[in-house]
Amino acid sequence: MRSPYTVLGVSSTAKAGDIKSAYRQLAKIWHPDQNPDDPQAGTRFAEIAHAYKLLIDPELRMRFDNGHIDARGRRQKPPARGFSPNPFKTFKDSPGAAQAKPRPTAANQSSDALDEAKFEDMVVHIFGDAAAKNARERSAQSKDQTGQRTKTDAPGIDEDPLTTLDTLFKKWKSRYRPKTVLPVTQHQIEISLETAFAGHEDEIVFGENETVSYEIPAGTVDGTEIIVASPNPQMYGDTVVTVRHQKHARLRSSGSDLHGDHPIELAEAVLGGSFVYEGIDGPLRIDVPEWSGSDTVLEIKNKGLPTRFGKRGKLHVHLRVMLPEKPDPHLKDLMRSSKKAWYL
Repeated sequence: MRSPYTVLGVSSTAKAGDIKSAYRQLAKIWHPDQNPDDPQAGTRFAEIAHAYKLLIDPELRMRFDNGHIDARGRRQKPPARGFSPNPFKTFKDSPGAAQAKPRPTAANQSSDALDEAKFEDMVVHIFGDAAAKNARERSAQSKDQTGQRTKTDAPGIDEDPLTTLDTLFKKWKSRYRPKTVLPVTQHQIEISLETAFAGHEDEIVFGENETVSYEIPAGTVDGTEIIVASPNPQMYGDTVVTVRHQKHARLRSSGSDLHGDHPIELAEAVLGGSFVYEGIDGPLRIDVPEWSGSDTVLEIKNKGLPTRFGKRGKLHVHLRVMLPEKPDPHLKDLMRSSKKAWYL
């Protein structure tokens, strides 16, 4: 076990106030109630509490510094009769040994009460007031009519302190054991680009007849995963709905942007012009610059799918230069007379 000075992060010359301050900070960080998902938090908190109890008691601290006890609070050498090095220890001896002991004196009773109070303080730190109250009640029930304590099953009363801690933290782990999480199911749905643009509400069925509604927000991009919480976590796991965009007649999506093709004649590609294009939310007029080839992409802002904060993606119109459906004699004569190379 590590040195209590190392556990609390203080020097061997630290004052009581520094020890208390270090303990409060560490106990706040590592308290089991603050770390319900960390199984190591309880062990770490116990180590901090044990180090604090050892160093805050001047007699125990002096015995540790002088090598009479180790970091666990155990005697390094056989102790004198009646000495209890651990502040959490009370009645440890067997029933037979207890009968051989002299009747309790006022001093012994005072020492026993102090030991019980210190053990109760540790229980309150780790498990709260309810557990300490339960230990007190069981301890009180174990006294016989003469006032002598008999062996009891109250945690920590008759056992070695380290054994007591092991028992307490086994109970803590059982209380804070992570709940069993049922496996997540996968579901896929296909929606049109118009639905992705406007948003939609759908339903999914858990089990045989438990229906849960969920929202597909406006602007949902292809491949979006929506988690639908289970209506009954003890029976069903959550469902992950993957949204896919259906194939569209004119448009295709890429994130929040939309892409589409538009054919233009050779004369329009050379001289420029304009055309009407049917976007996702209605027609719009688009200008064609002069000398636009088939690699020209016209970008129109705020004509894609909705995004966050009320904005929208872009619409990308890819121009495709097309020859006339029927041969044009004038165009052929022009090509023959021209000595320049044309790249379309």
